[in-house]
Amino acid sequence: MLRRSHKKSWGGCLQCKRRHVKCDESRPSCVLCSMSGRDCSFSSQSQPSLDRLSASSGSPHEPIIRIHNNRSQSGIAIPDITPFTASSISNSGSPEGLSANNHHDPTLDETVNPMHMELLMHLLLEKEMFSLGIKVGDYSSNITIALKLGLKSPYLLHQLLAFSARHLAFLHPYRSASYLHQAVTLQTCAVSLFNAAWTDFDQSNCVEVLLFSSILGHHLLTDTLAKRDEGGLVPFITHYIQCVEVHRGIYTIARTVWPSLMDSELGPILSLTAEFTSRLPKGSHCQQIRELVDCSDGLGKEAKTACQIAIDYLQVGFDAVVADEETHGVRHQMIFSWTLLVPPELTDLFAAKQPEALVLLAYYAVLLHHGRNMWQVGDSGAYILGIVVEYLGPEWDRWLKYPHEMVASGLEDPT
Repeated sequence: MLRRSHKKSWGGCLQCKRRHVKCDESRPSCVLCSMSGRDCSFSSQSQPSLDRLSASSGSPHEPIIRIHNNRSQSGIAIPDITPFTASSISNSGSPEGLSANNHHDPTLDETVNPMHMELLMHLLLEKEMFSLGIKVGDYSSNITIALKLGLKSPYLLHQLLAFSARHLAFLHPYRSASYLHQAVTLQTCAVSLFNAAWTDFDQSNCVEVLLFSSILGHHLLTDTLAKRDEGGLVPFITHYIQCVEVHRGIYTIARTVWPSLMDSELGPILSLTAEFTSRLPKGSHCQQIRELVDCSDGLGKEAKTACQIAIDYLQVGFDAVVADEETHGVRHQMIFSWTLLVPPELTDLFAAKQPEALVLLAYYAVLLHHGRNMWQVGDSGAYILGIVVEYLGPEWDRWLKYPHEMVASGLEDPT
């Protein structure tokens, strides 16, 4: 077979020499190795001198195109195609230019990841991804703000891409394993980066920290509601408690820097959220569970108070569903907010498998079933109700009658 002719490249990298192709000798990784994803031998060598770079450009007016694979500390590969002229290289004698040439950054050698670009495009175009939340302003503008903050704080960028992968796993079941792997990998890296960057909350970082925590919370809730582990209620409760604890951290973050957040881009959204969660309960959907908690001999005073607070929030959620409040996405907001607002004592009751707390969880399952058309929720309401009924047994059927009738009748309130 005839081999394509080319001029010899005496200073080419080892990979190009083995493949018998002309190397452009760009450092720290040649173009061919960069584009094909190979580990260029130049990456382990010292940087070439400025004179050699200038000499390799041919004509003094011919641009040298270097394709670096910028990978920030976050691990997200971002293509950076930067044109250099011979004059621009020779004029890089500033301290900044010398520093860039004398100190090789190994993170620049990584390969561009097209999958991350797919996640980014999906994030920009798919408005239903964040359907479980209050909506203020234009989606494109909001996501642009989040991405700009993500460039400043890579942990936020990682979590945005992780949630994008999680949504794609839902949309494309035949490729769900691949997308879920990406989601887990990116989320793990996001948490690691967040922990490494942790200092304290102040006006300079409170917005990106809250965004990161909130999106992580949505991601964990989506994962938790999708759990179908063997063992029914017991493993689900373990997952759900972990989810609630993360959400409680989000609430703590918001309270710590509330004045700064209200003066930020998140101010309008937080104002609507605060208005919604501070409403007084109106309906009677939770009347039976209130009676159960009030007359229970197995609950102490603090436990009863915690349950009643959780019941109030649930009723606010049912009120929004009945009122069909689609404005700003409030109708199903309590699905997310409930895990954020429930008192810590309720988490202990869940962990202890306290029957009254499990009946309360069955009522939350009804609220979930109202939002079953949302991608994050699906059939989780019916599933959770089923495992609660199975765990408690027939002796608790009286207290579970209302949730069971609501789900079985397609949520037509019999009262």
